[in-house]
Order: sequence, then structure tokens, then C-alpha cells
Amino acid sequence: MHPTAPNILEAIPELEKDIPVESFAVQSLGQILLIVGVVVAVILGVVLWLILRRRKKLPPPPGLLDNALAALQALEQSTPPLRECSLRVSMILRTYLAGQTQDPALFETHEEFSRRMDSLSAVPAACREQTRELLESLAEYKYAGGEKQDPLQVNAMVTQARDLLHRIHETQAAEAAAAKKRS
Repeated sequence: MHPTAPNILEAIPELEKDIPVESFAVQSLGQILLIVGVVVAVILGVVLWLILRRRKKLPPPPGLLDNALAALQALEQSTPPLRECSLRVSMILRTYLAGQTQDPALFETHEEFSRRMDSLSAVPAACREQTRELLESLAEYKYAGGEKQDPLQVNAMVTQARDLLHRIHETQAAEAAAAKKRS
């Protein structure tokens, strides 16, 4: 050994011999609950994140147009008598108008609807006359009575209603796009 070199054992610091146990103990029950709560929250957060990440996105629920078109399709396939068909087509149209344009036509009789000055005011102007004519035509069949079967006329009613629904929807979409473009 070199005479001036320090002894390695002298270079190692000495540790305390008796460290009190209280220095390692948790101070209170509140700290324990806080630590447990944080751990549980982190675990729940990770689990929720994993569930949401793996979850498949559901398609949006069908809209008013989809519901109306499906009802018309079902009606067309069942080919009911003219009176029943006119009642059901009228109900489908009025339900669509009540939901899409907030027109109270669904909750009125045909006479109330006809007398109301602002009837169909929420329907796009380009579609009002066609809507009024179809509802008038349906009313004629509704009040005619009888159980006459005419699959061609049923098909014509459903086709007119379907075309009208598409036209209202497309016109509203075009008007909304034009309004958005102006803003």
C-alpha cells in the first residue's frame, strides 16, 4: 500500500445505527385513504380509457327522413286499402313535418290545418304547394270511405310521398348550406 493513500474503509461514511420506526410510519389514516383513492382513480381511468378505445362507434340513430321512408316502404309492401293507405301516408307526412319543420300539422284535423293561415310556413317555399296538394289528395281518400283495393294507386301515393320527403329534405339542406355560406 502506498503510504499517502487514504484507507478505503475510512472513506465509507457511517450509517446511523438506530433509525426510529416512527419515521417510516404513515402519519394518519387520511394519508392512507388519499393514497388508496389516487391508486383506484388511476386504475379506473386506465380501464375506462381502454373500454372507450376499443368500443366500436355505433352508427347514428335513424333520422326523421329515414324513419318516414322506412314506414312508406313497409306500407308499400303491405298494399292496404286506399282509405287506410291515405290515413297512414298522411300520418307519416304529418309526423315528418312536425319533427323536421316543427309544423303542428300532426296535431290538427285536416280542416284545422286547411284553415290555419300559416300552415306549412316552415316547409321550404319550393315544396309548399306540392305538400298542400298531396295532403288534400290524401284527405279526399280518407273521407271517401270504403275499402277499395287499388295497388297501383297505393304505389302512386307512396311514391308521391317519398318524392316529396326527399324534395323537402334536399331543399332544406340546400337552404342551410346557402345560409352557412353567407355567414
